[in-house]
This record gives sequence, structure tokens and C-alpha cells, in this order.
Amino acid sequence: MAAAVTPGAALRPTLWAEPSPPGGGLPLSTSSASVARMCNYLLGGKDNYAADRESAERALRSCPVVLRLVQANRGFLDQAAALLAREAGLRQFIDIGCGLPAAENLGDLVRRTDPACRVAYVDNDAMVLTHARALLAVDDGTGAFAGDVRAPRALLADPALGRLIDFSEPVGVFLLGVLDFVADEDDPAGIVAALVSGLAPGSHVVISHAERSPELDAVSGPCEGVDAAFRPRSMDEIARIGASLRMLDPYPARLPAPAPRRDPRPLPLIGCVGRVPG
Repeated sequence: MAAAVTPGAALRPTLWAEPSPPGGGLPLSTSSASVARMCNYLLGGKDNYAADRESAERALRSCPVVLRLVQANRGFLDQAAALLAREAGLRQFIDIGCGLPAAENLGDLVRRTDPACRVAYVDNDAMVLTHARALLAVDDGTGAFAGDVRAPRALLADPALGRLIDFSEPVGVFLLGVLDFVADEDDPAGIVAALVSGLAPGSHVVISHAERSPELDAVSGPCEGVDAAFRPRSMDEIARIGASLRMLDPYPARLPAPAPRRDPRPLPLIGCVGRVPG
């Protein structure tokens, strides 16, 4: 996957990039590692610090498959965006836990189908929000908002988000590589159910989640100096997380390893797309 976007042409302010949305992002820390910045480093980006690079390299030494997981997540974004925009006919999208901008982001992908698609990027990382507001929220159909997936009702109730996204119409919500950083006590299944309850019938939710495996044990759980603990789950646990959705076939699906470094072993990463019933 290509490196993160580099600032280019002059950017104009946008209606949706409000300076202090409800639930403002976490303060920027460069002395501890951020999962978003670690992923940026693993994808070849430059928006990261020494702590992020050191933690990412340490994870790779313990568990080389981590790189393939990050790459496969980006590939699944491409596939799911095309599915929801072309086949499901959705025209508004929310990317929760969007991470740092890449060469192609959700808005770029869905606007291949219809340039009028509206896209909201949501994150609680201060650096992610700064970059999203500068590089992504550059037109009236795109917004960048502070929000925490662990508070789904507050996230959906953000009045600025509601001015961009019409929740009376179907929405595509992306949760890629997000719920496997949510603790059991924060109830990931309840988070998805709360999001579903706030979406119109015909909305879709896209989830990717690491599957528990012996090779991921080395990087599972809290890690000193990293802002979130990695929590792979079993197939049954992942299925329960998405139980409030009507899953599209094939479900659950193990995501394929990215080319060209294919490995005969299954990639421990589950991807699914579910429809909001109604």
C-alpha cells in the first residue's frame, strides 16, 4: 500500500471541520506509540515518530504476520467501498477509526462510483484529526470529526456530523481494525448494536477483526508504551460482535493475504459486511 498523502495544492477550510467537536481527540503524544501511527509506518507512511517505529518493529520481530494484517485491512477497504457504493447504492459513509490519510482513502474509493458521495472520517487520535482536517475535509461533502467508537451514541449524536450525514437515509459505516482494540468490558457487540440502532434500514456496517491464533499471541494484550491493547478474538466471538446485523455471504470470511508475498497459511483476519435489518 502506498504511503500517506503529502500536502500539495492549497486547501480551503470546510464547513464540517469544526475546531472543537464534541468529545475532542486525545492529546498528541510523541513519547508513546499510537496504533494509528504504527499502521502508518507499516504502510510506508511518514506521519510517525520514533516511538511508533520502534513499537512497530518490535511487533514485527515478535509476529511478522502483523504487516500482512495491516495490508489486508487496506485491501478490504477497497473491496467493501466498491461493494457498498456500486452494488448497495449507498451515497454516504462514515469511517470510524479512520487512521492517518493514505494515497487513497474511503472518499476517493466511493467517489469513483459517484462524485457526490458524502464521507465522514472519525477518530480520537489528535494527529489523525489534524491530518484528516487538512488533507481530507477539503470540500462540502467531506468532514473530519472527533469521536470514540466506545461511545457510539454520542458519536452519532454529534450535531456537526448530523449536518453532513443524513441518518434518515442508509449509511455505510466502516469499522476496520478498530474493534480488536476495544476491551471486552467496553462491549464491542454492544457498540455495534448501538450503531445499528442509530442507522436507517438498508445501512451497511463493514467490520474487520483479527482472529485469535498462536502467532498473534505474541502481540496480544496490553503493550508498554502503546496507546491501545490488541485483542484478537475467536470466530465465535467475532460472530457475536456482528449479531445485530444481517450478514452478507460469504460470512465470516478470512481475508486473503496481500500479493505478492502470499503465504499458504490462512491469514488470521476476518472481514464481514452486514446489512441493518428493516
